[in-house]
Amino acid sequence: MVKLGRLVLLCAVLSSAVAQAQNIDVTSAMGQNIATFINNNLIGQGVYVSNVKFANAAGNITKPMIGTFQSNGFPHLQMDSGVVMTTGNVDVAEGPNSSTSLSNSVAGAYWDSQLNTYLNSGLGVSSCSTLDFDFVSISPYVTLNYCFGSEEYPEFVCSSYNDIFAFLVTGPDPVTGQTVTKNIAIIPHTVSTTNPNGITVAINTVNNGYNDNPSDTNAVSGCTSRFSQFYVSNTFPTGVQYDGFTQKLSANATLVPCTQYHMHISICNVGTSSGGPASDVAYDSGVFLEKNSFNSPSAEVSLSHRYADTIERSKPLIDTLTLAESSYNSGNVMVSFGGNAVVGQDYTVTLDGNQALDEMHPTFVVDQNIHTLTFRGTATANLTTPKLIELYLATSLCEGYPALKTFDTIRYLLAEDDVVRLRDTTIVAYDTCKQVGVEVALGQPPLSFHWIPEDNIDHPYQQHSTATITRSCDYRVAVADSRGHKDTADVHIDVRPRTNDIPDDQQVTAEVSIYPNPTDGEMNIEADGITHVEVFDAQGRRVFSRRCNSDCRTLNICPLPAGLYTVRVITNIGIKTEKVIVR
Repeated sequence: MVKLGRLVLLCAVLSSAVAQAQNIDVTSAMGQNIATFINNNLIGQGVYVSNVKFANAAGNITKPMIGTFQSNGFPHLQMDSGVVMTTGNVDVAEGPNSSTSLSNSVAGAYWDSQLNTYLNSGLGVSSCSTLDFDFVSISPYVTLNYCFGSEEYPEFVCSSYNDIFAFLVTGPDPVTGQTVTKNIAIIPHTVSTTNPNGITVAINTVNNGYNDNPSDTNAVSGCTSRFSQFYVSNTFPTGVQYDGFTQKLSANATLVPCTQYHMHISICNVGTSSGGPASDVAYDSGVFLEKNSFNSPSAEVSLSHRYADTIERSKPLIDTLTLAESSYNSGNVMVSFGGNAVVGQDYTVTLDGNQALDEMHPTFVVDQNIHTLTFRGTATANLTTPKLIELYLATSLCEGYPALKTFDTIRYLLAEDDVVRLRDTTIVAYDTCKQVGVEVALGQPPLSFHWIPEDNIDHPYQQHSTATITRSCDYRVAVADSRGHKDTADVHIDVRPRTNDIPDDQQVTAEVSIYPNPTDGEMNIEADGITHVEVFDAQGRRVFSRRCNSDCRTLNICPLPAGLYTVRVITNIGIKTEKVIVR
């Protein structure tokens, strides 16, 4: 009985810990610098932000109405972390939902006259939490993920007295060029020719269709429950305090790239007013902004090359190069060179066939026309072992905003002409394997082959041979061309018992994916039924070997030196090898 009592107590403690873990944590940002706070917690890729203010003031935050949140696994918020802005103290946002009307007003809170103009006559705002900043976008689009919650759900649905919030973007319209202000916190798919601004997210538009306030009998104009699919009624024992909240939504704006806009994010209490701030500070509301979700899709220079193209010494490789985002007229591309191949010594690069790119001339302009990069190996390059070419591209598309750069890397192998290559093969046979062979690419004839071991193969020094193999086994095939270039491949013979519906002998290859490539030493291997992984250096020496159960999906082959290696993956159905570059 003592043990049972301890078990019951332990379960109760664990259940309490799990419930507590699903209450979100909120931390006030009061005292922090608002610009640093926003750049660290809200701003993502492709945007440059400046002139950040909270409650219309730069510098340190003086009111506990903005902070960070951690969801702690609470699934209904659909966000892991981010920024929260509230009409009272941010601590109200923390769960569990213990009240239907909780508030914690903050003395001297900001009054947002800009949001006040969005209300009906006779009403006013108070206890406003406002965030302002200028921004420049690298592409024509910006997005911000958010969730709106309120204690005014569901009592004040269809009432005039419900809190208001907006994401107001001000700047040139991309079509007319005129300066406009738009609220981008709108319900998805509600923009139309008759409603070009969409329908604003609010308590009276996103709800479950009713209120439970018996004293409120006057429904306001425009109240609707058509968008109840975006509403979450907070009946959960954990999570947030607000009685209702929206699903995670995305606010989106279409802009002119590289042009300054202004963002005004505001949430306020609403009540009666006589021309100034409203007196209502009850029933707090808040808006959750997902971490680093204010971003712009990156525009970058793109190339048509396939990954790890091989450049042979005397055979130029030409790649087309375009600007991925068509909204730009032009952009500067800055190139730096890496890998163990040396530009000017082992290879040359020219733009459009005439402009040399090298350490002395690393910058060029790319516009909407198609350009080409031509790579050539030099006669003096020592290519006993293939060398790696890396080009690091930094694309600057917004003049005057150097922080708005995008980056890309392209890689090639520089090799001797017609380097001989073999392909690993699995041969599936039934009862007896009577024919073997291996695929070969490139190489300067005549080619010589050697099958190891020579057992049961009639002509072990030929590419193809008759054979009498009755049990599953492995062979290694070596090839050399007239220039002395060599390669090896693995051939797995899979002998299976024959049934009536079995076809004649056929050749299959195991499906294997190895990435990243090049790698710093850690590799991911995607394949079914991996039994063994081996790594061979450029001279064919085995430098790594591991038998696998379920632990070969991720391998680290450090501290192998940089260079070209062959990774051999053995599975239940066959063998596959891939050339892998270790940086």
